[in-house]
Amino acid sequence: MEERGFGYIADMLVFALLLSTATLLLAGASPVDPRADSTRYASSFAQSTLRSLQNTTADQFGGFGYEFSTSEWGLSVTEGSARRELRHKTLAQLLAEDALLNLRVEARGADFTLPQPNQDMNEELKGFLKSALDRIIGGRFSYRLRARAEPIGLEFARVHFETEIEDLAQARTQLCSETMMLSLPASEEELTRRIEEMLDIDLFGQDLEVDPIIEVTLELWSR
Repeated sequence: MEERGFGYIADMLVFALLLSTATLLLAGASPVDPRADSTRYASSFAQSTLRSLQNTTADQFGGFGYEFSTSEWGLSVTEGSARRELRHKTLAQLLAEDALLNLRVEARGADFTLPQPNQDMNEELKGFLKSALDRIIGGRFSYRLRARAEPIGLEFARVHFETEIEDLAQARTQLCSETMMLSLPASEEELTRRIEEMLDIDLFGQDLEVDPIIEVTLELWSR
């Protein structure tokens, strides 16, 4: 009788051990936090989206162009407006060119864009990029794309660039934030000349510490 009792206890211990082992295996096989996988997926998706901006041309999204004033270029023969087509530039190249052509100036607490031939590019490009991002992201996430150039401090003003494109109407929780760095289509010397032309001043002798880089950050949010 005692042997059968010990046998029963031994069987119960083996069964408990097997049950415990199976539970641990199942626990290890399933994620502890289901949201963790969503975060990893969102981060990978955001990185892929930023790479798409670097490798996809405007032509693949129907092409991009904008109207600019020829009179501001001093083209009296064709005074009025003309259209500039940028179909073969990548989306990232369009962002970098927008930053170069539409630098903003902050002076005495006021922030403004000086009149220039390409200033309409910024708003038109924001609409174009939003349409492209809507297609790339395909409703999987809400998003915010920010592009900014490092501010350049002058004695009397600050020159900078920042633009933002977002679709956060259904956003719930931010899942990730990924960043890429782009080079402006100009050297430090060319960027300095651009600022001189824009402000109509001579910056000779001033050390601007110009960094021709634009930082592009994409945030993805759950819906």
